[in-house]
Amino acid sequence: MPCQPLTKAEAEALWALCEVQTEARRKLMPDDRTAINLLTDAHHRLKELGWREAMYCPKDGTVFEVIEAGSSGIHRCHYQGDWPNGRWWVHADGDLCPSSPVLFRPIADKP
Repeated sequence: MPCQPLTKAEAEALWALCEVQTEARRKLMPDDRTAINLLTDAHHRLKELGWREAMYCPKDGTVFEVIEAGSSGIHRCHYQGDWPNGRWWVHADGDLCPSSPVLFRPIADKP
């Protein structure tokens, strides 16, 4: 399907939403310390949900799920190469994209 340009009204609505979300983040996390504390809480909660640090992922080509810092998605991924000189590859739309995940979990461990 070909891409369609946004209308002016759609673009303005998206921008307004971005501004609302930015302001909400400023109120929720007014400084570095507050943001770091929330990040730490989120990290602990994700570990409670079965996620582990990415460095412990399978290194045998097994596909697993990952979370990347700055992304709100959960992505399928595999590690290629010999640790620690290999790299992570996210599977996306029939292609592979380099990744730097922070957490992983086996696909079978989904709650």
